[in-house]
Amino acid sequence: MRALADAIPARNRAMVVTQAGLGLRLGELLALRVQDVDFASRLVRIEWQFAPQSKVRTEPKTPRSRRTVPLPQVVADAVRAHMTQFSPADDGTIFTTRFAGPYRHDYYGTLIFGAAVRKAGLPRSITTHDLRHHYASVLLMQGESVITVAERLGHENATLVLSTYGHLMPDSEERTRRAVDEAWDCAPGVPQSERTPS
Repeated sequence: MRALADAIPARNRAMVVTQAGLGLRLGELLALRVQDVDFASRLVRIEWQFAPQSKVRTEPKTPRSRRTVPLPQVVADAVRAHMTQFSPADDGTIFTTRFAGPYRHDYYGTLIFGAAVRKAGLPRSITTHDLRHHYASVLLMQGESVITVAERLGHENATLVLSTYGHLMPDSEERTRRAVDEAWDCAPGVPQSERTPS
């Protein structure tokens, strides 16, 4: 993701970090406002989206899409730096064009993001949605539960997360061994006679 963030214009760099660091849908990213980001509590409220071909805020995709997600430091730093260099719109929209208006899906997602993908030498098949996949993958690989990841992504249930990302959950076999061994106090070198279940 760093290569992509480095390849995209400075005005859009924080958009890459924010989408990858919060797991946002493109429309949610484009509609993000200053008042949605609580730097003190380190939380971000996802309450609105821009639908494709629209610059009018509408409610998110599903009721569960309206959510609050943790604000990682890397995203907080990127958003702060962005707002210092590029003033938000009067309505609080954080990411705006040089004309101070909101981005449309196709303009940012296809033209700007697509050009950055090519400049970074990444596969042309990569889209903004892959940043959302990146977020889910990172959480799962760090041991977050499927249910938590579903909540962070705004999915109705965990089934989609499990079917899409289940193969990324690391060291499943080793975690199973360790869980059972720890339950039986089965540290290496402990004599069998001393191993008792908790």
